[in-house]
Amino acid sequence: MAKAKSNENLVYGLEEMIKKYNKKPEKKIKKRDIINTFQKTTIIMPVKCTISDGEVIGENIKDSRMKPDIVKNEQGVRLLPLFTSYEQIPRDYMEDFSLIKVPAVSAYSYMNYCDSIGGIVLNPFTEYNIEFRKKKGASSNSNHNAGGTTRNYEKTSRPARSVVENNKTAMIIYDNQKYIINKSPFVIGRESADIEIPKNYISKIHVVISFKDGKYRIADYDSTNGTKVNDSELRPKVYYELRDGYEIELGGEEKMLFYRN
Repeated sequence: MAKAKSNENLVYGLEEMIKKYNKKPEKKIKKRDIINTFQKTTIIMPVKCTISDGEVIGENIKDSRMKPDIVKNEQGVRLLPLFTSYEQIPRDYMEDFSLIKVPAVSAYSYMNYCDSIGGIVLNPFTEYNIEFRKKKGASSNSNHNAGGTTRNYEKTSRPARSVVENNKTAMIIYDNQKYIINKSPFVIGRESADIEIPKNYISKIHVVISFKDGKYRIADYDSTNGTKVNDSELRPKVYYELRDGYEIELGGEEKMLFYRN
């Protein structure tokens, strides 16, 4: 537990350093300091995981394959995208990839190992991202290429999509208060959420509500104590449609109602 808390503190400090660096890169925060802190952390890597050809041995899967995602910056440089925390990852992006936690030094070594990768980008698709370019001559295997898709990313914030259409809005009624769902994704959790419930049995990001194809959907964000909709337990990270009048229960304690006008 202490180790996880230590990494959480390192990640928080890293995110703050990146924010300060992006605002005033010529001041006190140096890129070298950011890299040093980064290499001490455990970060999140998006991958495509193939296990159809793997062999299950006990609790292990032998010969499974993982290909990391690859993005391009404005100059066309292929970069390995990494994320400091789940809060930095767009919800629709999560639906396309498996997210694994790896030591940052391992990701750094992987970058240097692949000729086809020009560097790392931390927290792409957000306002405060930063690139670490590979040093010339760092690659040690000219035949090793990274797999995955290749997409562009921009060094700007990714705005939440509005879900208010023709005055048709949705809302959550919780603790005698009305919360309008005016963006997608809409997050309910313990802190830094659209609806904050500061209880220890509520996860930091407990559930996510999204709007797609004219429907509202809800997913339990792999919370510690689970989520129910109309007394049915949700499977983690699987989206379910929300309909007018549905009851949502978080952690077996907090109840709220969903309404769509």
